[in-house]
Amino acid sequence: MKPALVLIHGAVLNGGMWAPIAADLGRDFKVVTPDLPGHGTRAGEPFRLDTAVAMVREIAQSLAPSPIVLCGDSLGGYVSLASAASLGDQLKGAVLGGCTGNFQGPVILLLKAQMALGKLASPAKLKSQLEARILKEKYEAGPAILAGGITPESFAVAVRELQKVDFRAVLASITVPLVFVNGSRDWAHTLGERGTLAANPRATLRRFPGTGHGVTIIRPAEFTAIVREFVSLTIGD
Repeated sequence: MKPALVLIHGAVLNGGMWAPIAADLGRDFKVVTPDLPGHGTRAGEPFRLDTAVAMVREIAQSLAPSPIVLCGDSLGGYVSLASAASLGDQLKGAVLGGCTGNFQGPVILLLKAQMALGKLASPAKLKSQLEARILKEKYEAGPAILAGGITPESFAVAVRELQKVDFRAVLASITVPLVFVNGSRDWAHTLGERGTLAANPRATLRRFPGTGHGVTIIRPAEFTAIVREFVSLTIGD
């Protein structure tokens, strides 16, 4: 039986960030791209990690008996890791971007600096700046992201939630194959690569040279190819 793919977006964004990847993978697999609490269609709710995990578990149950492969980027990667234990044998693995930083030391200092800078602008101005950046970069997923709505206020909430979890310990408990994908210029996460790989012997790493944070948006075709390769090697055609 072919797996179902659950694609979980990053902080501030929405399920629309997966539009080009979902369109490609959707030709061969059942693909689900939910909005996390506090984002997109659920912007009126606070983001809580346990609520997000419950959402992923409910989605997996709705897709049973299909095996599940999780794909996440940034916040979506951490939600995927936190959800793994609740999916049992239905989970066959995960392909995750930008989530190798443990929320301690240099990583949390970088994130706190981002949060401090965010407080210098009003929420409306920050939203406008982010929308302008998305338009300027001409991401393939840009129109879908903007249509789904961005929520800059969700960033600090998500960081506070993730700080509560030791993701190295979470990693050590996961028994399915994991592929982590980082941009070589994503310093907050390249710093954590060694610790991530040491925490789980089934974890492997792929790097996109010259790329920053948000590999699924910046290089969707290449991320899609990694997912297809992962499914083929892990589950078969």
